[in-house]
This record gives sequence, C-alpha cells and structure tokens, in this order.
Amino acid sequence: MQAAGISHIGLVRKKNEDKYIMDLQQQLFVICDGMGGHKGGKVASAIATQVIERHFITSDVTDKMAALNAAIKAANLKIWRVGSKKAEFHEMGTTATAAVIEDDRLLIAHVGDSSLFLLRDNQIAKITVDHTLAHQMVIDGLLKESEVRTCSYNHILTRAVGVQENVKIDNYTEIIQPGDHIIICSDGLTDMLEEDEISAITSENNIAADAEKIAETLVATALNKGGYDNITVIVLYI
Repeated sequence: MQAAGISHIGLVRKKNEDKYIMDLQQQLFVICDGMGGHKGGKVASAIATQVIERHFITSDVTDKMAALNAAIKAANLKIWRVGSKKAEFHEMGTTATAAVIEDDRLLIAHVGDSSLFLLRDNQIAKITVDHTLAHQMVIDGLLKESEVRTCSYNHILTRAVGVQENVKIDNYTEIIQPGDHIIICSDGLTDMLEEDEISAITSENNIAADAEKIAETLVATALNKGGYDNITVIVLYI
C-alpha cells in the first residue's frame, strides 16, 4: 500500500485549521477540519487529532471500529470541555473523518462534512454523507442534490466533534482490494473539484499508481481553481 498526505493553507485563509493523521503502523488515517471563533477551529482540530491518535493507539479494545468510535468520543469530550471553560473557544468544533485498514476491510467513522471516496475501475463512490443543513434539506425534499454545491447552507454543519457533550458518529465498512484508491479530504478540495474531476485525476495513467503524485495534483488543481479554503487530502493506493 502507498499513502500520501498534504495540507495546504489555500490562497485566501490566513491560518490552516485542518489537521490530519497518517499513521502507517496503526493503519490509521484521519482528517479534521476545525471551525469556530478566531482561534477555535485550529485548536479544535489539533485537540481532535492528538486525542484520536493517542486514544486509538492505547486502546485495549480488539474491535477496531469500537476503538475508533471511542477515540472520537474522547476527542469530542475534550474539545467540549475546553470550549465550555474558555470564552474564546466557545462552540468550537471540528469535522472528523477517520479510517482504519484491517485486513481487506476499511473501517470508517465520520462526523461533519469532510469526505471519504473509494475509487475502483475508474468509478468513484462517495462513502460518507455530509452532515450539513443543505444535505438535510435534500433528505427533507426541500432542495435538489444538484443545488447543494451552490446553496448557502452547504457549510452549515448539523453535526461536529466538540460542539456538544455527546456526539453521534456514522460508521461504514467497505471491502477493499488491490488497485483501489481511497481519498479522504476536507471540503477545501470538494468545494473546488467535482467528483468526476477527482476521479479523472486519480485514474490518469502516469500517476494512477503514485499516491503522492495524486495528492499533489489534487491540491494543485484545487488551488488553480481558487483555493478559497484550507485543502487537506490523504490518498491511499491499495
């Protein structure tokens, strides 16, 4: 397996509130995109990645999905407590899209609107579901899927790590096989690139087997299209 990760501040923002984990020994891969206040987003994502990695590594639970969920819940509680005590961090939070590889399975835990894609045979599938007001409006029949990207509610989170004392986590399990690409990214990438653009870059003959080159090309393309937000991407090539 190949793995590559990049986090770029983008062309507009003055600070990078994205953090990521790429732990090859544990086969743990996480992206957190912070939000809230002048400093809160950066603090929240930093706490999340630190707590998730430490908690997961030290867990004595043999069920890795359970360990992943427990790690995110521990991060949620830590962020919530810090935010409750300090006014400048009030209501700060972060997304968390985390994946662990166990044999031929990809175990996923997800909160927020960062994304995980599985690409196989030049076909792309978004595994995670965004926890945004716009997506909820689609579910409720108030908005068309094609209108989500341009909707003003597309970045209003309905769920985040650290905003409340408890957090609800979505779980997914995917069977993976040699030749698969897995892409985890913050919304700084998906705001700039459509799914078919991500798929086209990933399947380019000259870079399809090079995770680092794919990551570099994805970020560079997003920057060329505006780079309005922090851009973070992890690319796995199985």
